[in-house]
Amino acid sequence: MSGAVVILGVEILEYLRIDDPIGAVPVHGLCGIWGTISLGLFAVGKYGATGPVAPDNSAPLTGLFYHGGTMLLKAQFIGSAVITLATFGTGMVLMWLVNLTGTLRVSEEIERGGLDLHEHGISAYPEYVISTLGPS
Repeated sequence: MSGAVVILGVEILEYLRIDDPIGAVPVHGLCGIWGTISLGLFAVGKYGATGPVAPDNSAPLTGLFYHGGTMLLKAQFIGSAVITLATFGTGMVLMWLVNLTGTLRVSEEIERGGLDLHEHGISAYPEYVISTLGPS
């Protein structure tokens, strides 16, 4: 299921024109949320809630599909929402502060020429470079 979540996530981000060149949001964000919520759906009652030292197996947790009701599913949704909002908020504040320093983006000239050339002095994909150099 996570494979489908990744593919769908990448497609949605591209549709929304959100740049995520390494796919971190679909892989870690969306699949992480799916993994958390799936516990609320598929927990089979083998483990209990986290205790001070170890899981408290005296009250095992079961998901919606194993007659556990919606309590665990709601808790997983709330937990995912809190973590998502906290991470997004912290990231936005951090990037806003970095942007204030003027170091978040390179100039348009460097961006058009290629950041790999500016940073490393060579093209990351030389087979795609159009050049007048080469055999005649």
